[in-house]
Amino acid sequence: MNTVAAPLRAHRALLLIVLPYAAVAAALTGRLPTPFEILNVVGGFIVALLIGPVLMLCGYVIYVMAMLRPARLSHFLYQQLCRYLGQGRLLRALPVLLLTPLFTASFTIVKAAIPRLHPYTWDSRLSAWDIALHGGHAPWLWLQPLLGHPWITCLLNFTYHLWFLLLYSVLYWQFLDIRRPQLRMQFLLSFVLSCIVLGSVVAVLFSSVGPCYYGHLYSSNPYAPLMAYLHTANQQLPVWALPVQDMLWQGYQSQGARGELGISAMPSIHVATAMLMTLLGWRVNRATGIAFSLFAVLIMLGSIHLGWHYALDGYVGAAGAALIWQLVGLALGARRSAAPVPMHAAPAMNRLPS
Repeated sequence: MNTVAAPLRAHRALLLIVLPYAAVAAALTGRLPTPFEILNVVGGFIVALLIGPVLMLCGYVIYVMAMLRPARLSHFLYQQLCRYLGQGRLLRALPVLLLTPLFTASFTIVKAAIPRLHPYTWDSRLSAWDIALHGGHAPWLWLQPLLGHPWITCLLNFTYHLWFLLLYSVLYWQFLDIRRPQLRMQFLLSFVLSCIVLGSVVAVLFSSVGPCYYGHLYSSNPYAPLMAYLHTANQQLPVWALPVQDMLWQGYQSQGARGELGISAMPSIHVATAMLMTLLGWRVNRATGIAFSLFAVLIMLGSIHLGWHYALDGYVGAAGAALIWQLVGLALGARRSAAPVPMHAAPAMNRLPS
């Protein structure tokens, strides 16, 4: 019993945050789910539970094949997997493995409910502030001479879609990591709180759709040339953002009849989570920090160039995530300092020089 209770105690802060958030999301649905919807939730639960480990395993297999090249690949992978999972990692990760699908489903529900809680009314102000902040020109115009080439657009689009896969890989890396417990918990709590505070609370307060949908709300559209360029570039190389943007808008207009994943511009959760990965990376080692920093820059550029976000959305997302990271770190540090000293450690402490 203690074996099961220990991981629950270690993750009680996450439980106390995610479970009430899930209750709010359930209340926002306003009705009992149908059997078909329950089946979709179960399917999503299984997919979310498996996608991270599958991605990590695929990445590790590629690394082993390219760098280590063992004589017996299958035997080597089996031994490494048994050694890795034989250190109590699965039991330690079980609470977050079970919470993740619940949290992601809840976040999607809240995001889809944003226009019902607060109609999309902030785009004109956010756009005006964004333009004023950047010398009287929309940020995409400043970037266009550098990024306005179909192959660069395609590269940024690929990186922007890679965000989902990389985020899940990093999450499951931290779920299973037992070497840095405090850093692990700082990342997991910061991720959950960033999604709730920035992606739900702030997103409702500053309800907005972003540049790609600006023309659907206002007759005067400063982002029409950007969208025209993206459609032209799509004729040469695929710009996957365009069909995704169309799908999300159709879902919004159907009011859930075609499936509603939600639209929200301010602040950018893509940039916020990329910032959290960067902060985590620099705490792990310099190479990881540099790699995640480069990825965060590309996500920021892609969010503007692909029409998803105003630059201001990214600034607020990055600053908000960094602030949450710092506050969580301070709270965990204070909690660790306030923890009672185990009895077996007292003699050792008494021997320390004054």
